[in-house]
Amino acid sequence: MKQHPCITQRRVLRTALSAATLAVLAFSTSALAIEQSGEAKSMHRVGHVNLQGRPAYQPNFIDYPDGRVIAFVGTHGGTAPNPLQKGSPVENNGTMIIDVTDPSNPKELFHIPVAVAGGQAQMARMCLGSQLPGGTPANNKVYLMRNVQTGNGNFSGYEVWDVTNPSAPSANPVSEIRHIRNTHKLWWECNTGVAYLPGSKDATLLTGVQNLWRTGQSMVIVDWANPIAPPVYLRTYGPPGAQPLTDKNGKVISLTKSAPPSLHGAISAHEHPNAAGALTRAPNPPGDNIIGNRVYAAWGVGDDGILQILDRKKLLPPLTNGRGGTYAGDPDMPSDADLDAAQAGRLDMSPDQGGHTSMPVFGLEPPSYQSYTEFKKRDIVVLSSEATADRCDEAPHWSFIVDITVENSKTFPPATRAALEPNPYQGPMVLSTLSVDPRDGEKYPRGNYCTRGARFGVHSSEENFRNPFYGKLTVIAWFTGGVRVWDIREPQAPVLVAFYVPEGVAPPDDPDGGYMTNNVEVDNRGFIYATDRNGFGLDILQLMPPASHIVSPPGKK
Repeated sequence: MKQHPCITQRRVLRTALSAATLAVLAFSTSALAIEQSGEAKSMHRVGHVNLQGRPAYQPNFIDYPDGRVIAFVGTHGGTAPNPLQKGSPVENNGTMIIDVTDPSNPKELFHIPVAVAGGQAQMARMCLGSQLPGGTPANNKVYLMRNVQTGNGNFSGYEVWDVTNPSAPSANPVSEIRHIRNTHKLWWECNTGVAYLPGSKDATLLTGVQNLWRTGQSMVIVDWANPIAPPVYLRTYGPPGAQPLTDKNGKVISLTKSAPPSLHGAISAHEHPNAAGALTRAPNPPGDNIIGNRVYAAWGVGDDGILQILDRKKLLPPLTNGRGGTYAGDPDMPSDADLDAAQAGRLDMSPDQGGHTSMPVFGLEPPSYQSYTEFKKRDIVVLSSEATADRCDEAPHWSFIVDITVENSKTFPPATRAALEPNPYQGPMVLSTLSVDPRDGEKYPRGNYCTRGARFGVHSSEENFRNPFYGKLTVIAWFTGGVRVWDIREPQAPVLVAFYVPEGVAPPDDPDGGYMTNNVEVDNRGFIYATDRNGFGLDILQLMPPASHIVSPPGKK
């Protein structure tokens, strides 16, 4: 998601790191007011809000035109009183809005509840009206897109809200799409309006139950360039086998016997700062092999994972002003060949590992590679597999650094060999594993991470291309392992350089209800947002020396 820059990254990061150093050395009044965890390395908590005790999922942020930084946090299902409203009415969980302009003094501004009991709105993406092709450049409009996940098909889908005034958003969604099954972690391209939405049409939108997609949580793609109008449906996508076996006329369209796993979410590189740049092993000239023409999709969540690299141009049908692509097949009943056509690369994971988050990092130049004559530069994906059981009652789950420098061997020779490789999808491979030993928790009073209650293991990584850590560090939520930061400049040998494990005590009646760091994001200033799945709120964290020196070396201006 493209952010509206307030001031330069370097200046903000320098200011932020200086402020954090002063807080540690001088113990300012604001620092004393923040309760610090005793389980941390090179990280410091600078701010906290409790999010009304709501179990939180994805934090996100946007720089408002007036210079404020506003965070939006999606939540899981449930209810809680809302003290921001007169009488503190009990509301269904929804989306929390927080002013984080001063990270040491974050302020909860508003809560947008889900309209139906039992619903969830885990995800939030925002765009400025001035960025969207069909938006309103005047009046400094800001829009929120969120999912609504509920068993009621009349409400399940996606909504757009006018949040120009974050303390008083629109009373109702300004646009919506309903009857979408299995909604979850969306991606919204602000400069095109194209949105990639986990889910699929339900039986009210497709003729006959037999024509439902076999993978209910596939990818619905819409054109939402005009945020105050219903989106234009473009197509549904998934790996071969996700679609129905037959079309509306009974014709066989898929020969794939088993359906692929669910889509957790997609990340489009269309708004990457170097979107026009060539992929590392692209031919010369690169043609469509550029950073901005790739979408990275993670399937499987916690098992049977698939990482897909998608050619955006082949994925999308034609749209006005060059926003779309070349797909001309059936939007609802594609053949296996139709689905395979957009697949530029693929990695099938081990049965015990899934695809939760697929964050691409382009153009790494590891210092240890520079004496070699080939593959001195790399493109990678930080691929996370979600832990899904409390107290390690499952296989261990990790994050992986996947080398995607060679996407495939079906288009042009990817390496020094003159011919294509025998496997058309030969290329993507795991370079290294990011792991945390649960026994490391025994160094601290709360003990082994597996016995603290709740889940231990990886969940997700940050997803902001413009954060100042990009290309050097990755930040990952590790449930009872807290927030973990790895140095990825040598992708084959990443180093854990910082962590912060929040406080939080399980209630007596729920031994598995202790703290559980759920999701993370890094804003353009370098502040880290970490949410808690069990209702312990939002922590705003800051990287400290020596880890911060990786991003901003001492004496560098």
